[in-house]
Amino acid sequence: MKKLLCIILLFYGFNSFTQELVFQQVFIKAHDVEAYDAFLKNHFSKIHQKRVDEGGLFAWDAWKVVDTPQEDFTHMVTYIYDYTKEPAEWNAMEALGMNETQMSSVMKNVNSIRERVGKATLNDLASVRKKGAEDVPNIMVLNFMKVKNNLFASYEKAEIDGTKRISNDDLRVGWNFHRRLDNYGTDTYFSHITIDWFDNFRDYIRSNMGSLSDGNDSEWNKLRDLKKRVVLRNFLKIRSK
Repeated sequence: MKKLLCIILLFYGFNSFTQELVFQQVFIKAHDVEAYDAFLKNHFSKIHQKRVDEGGLFAWDAWKVVDTPQEDFTHMVTYIYDYTKEPAEWNAMEALGMNETQMSSVMKNVNSIRERVGKATLNDLASVRKKGAEDVPNIMVLNFMKVKNNLFASYEKAEIDGTKRISNDDLRVGWNFHRRLDNYGTDTYFSHITIDWFDNFRDYIRSNMGSLSDGNDSEWNKLRDLKKRVVLRNFLKIRSK
């Protein structure tokens, strides 16, 4: 059972447990990437390991944008909760063995090297994995989608029906589909996310080579817009020990 829960990682569906998980994605722009990486490793990972161990979080992940300096964020941090459970109390200073002055200094330093530029809360609607794929693929390709004309049911059905399995000759090793839960107002940038998973960045590049279609996918165009695509590499992941 523990193995089954571990493979859920970030956005894993098609079993009832994932319907109880909520994923909070925080998009971060680091002004000093190396310094922020060090904070993630040396401070934040310790805090969230404690939260996971105490049951307040199901899991925690940090991802880095791959070679895209023009992107409006450099990192994405994901907090994974089981919303059916009461969160366990936790204390960041206690987790790091710091007093209030020391913790204040740490947060002042990290706030000087990064800013949070966005946040989204999602749940998982569907998941597919190639047989033998790693539980945590190394590369994720985030596709930010926006439903057209409020055709939510039609779009979600089309996505799920369109990817029931991944063929052996597909360079992808997995796929996920998520609905945004904090999708308020008509000007929300995206309503859903799909994720294409790859073992490595080379396979992602290879997947874009070769012949292309003419893009006459008119039925899809009636249902959604692909707002943008961002490639990220796994940097840190925390699971229950």
